[in-house]
Amino acid sequence: MDSKYFEYVIAISECGSINKAAQILQISQPNLSVSIKNLEQELGFSVFQRKKTGVHLTKEGELFIKSAQKILVELETIKNIPFLFTDKKNISISCTYSFDFMNCFLDFKKKNPSITHEDQFKETGLIQTMRDVIEQRYRMSLFYCFDQVSHAYHQFAERHNLKLIPIALNRPLILLASKRHPLARKREILFSDIPNYKFIMYENFKFDEWLQILGFKDDHKILYVFDRGSLLDAITRSMYVTVMMKRYADTYSKDCVELPIIHAPGGMSAFLLHHSAYTMNSREKLFIRQLKKLFSEDRP
Repeated sequence: MDSKYFEYVIAISECGSINKAAQILQISQPNLSVSIKNLEQELGFSVFQRKKTGVHLTKEGELFIKSAQKILVELETIKNIPFLFTDKKNISISCTYSFDFMNCFLDFKKKNPSITHEDQFKETGLIQTMRDVIEQRYRMSLFYCFDQVSHAYHQFAERHNLKLIPIALNRPLILLASKRHPLARKREILFSDIPNYKFIMYENFKFDEWLQILGFKDDHKILYVFDRGSLLDAITRSMYVTVMMKRYADTYSKDCVELPIIHAPGGMSAFLLHHSAYTMNSREKLFIRQLKKLFSEDRP
């Protein structure tokens, strides 16, 4: 049995949709559907139930995915043996889309230029950035999540033999909107009002997680994009809004306002993720120290 089937099942389970999982796995939806059907035929039982609301694990599927996760962890450990003992002196980070992460990295490179080694710094979605570490495309991951679900990422790290390090904890939420938006006249936004607005978010995130926490019944009002530029264009030109973690660098855009969100059930936190046996090099440690300092500074 090909281990790629294990990855397919886990991706579909996390996304709750074969179509969304196919986008993340970068394969066609028909090919992914055929792969799952072939797997189920080989196993002799159904892994998923297909419903109008999406796909859900069967009881057999729940047992299967637990074993699949354990097998993948052991395979990753074996693959990581040479990786852990290779002397790397550059920065190798895959991170979620973030003005703070990117700006801090660019400032770091300007103050600490690397002459002999080229740093690697990639922006992508939440699910992909964690896969980049698991599949050894990058040595570390930076991401942010809602505090209500941070425990799930601790469990994820434990399942995959990864280490999760806090960068910023319990930061307040803000609503990012155009200065031309009617909301720009408000001093603050009620958390419970967010589902009433035209909302935009990044495509490669955990959809159900965001929808549930923000109170959306479905994603009919949500526009999905793949990069920060598209997100800002939609906000400034088409009156979309989004929720972000309060930041301490310059404003996101001179054309936007950052409105405090009140009565939210929680904030957001940022984490660093890497293999549990990996030891950061001196350059990586210096960058992470500066990133933590950025979030710890009490700026107006």
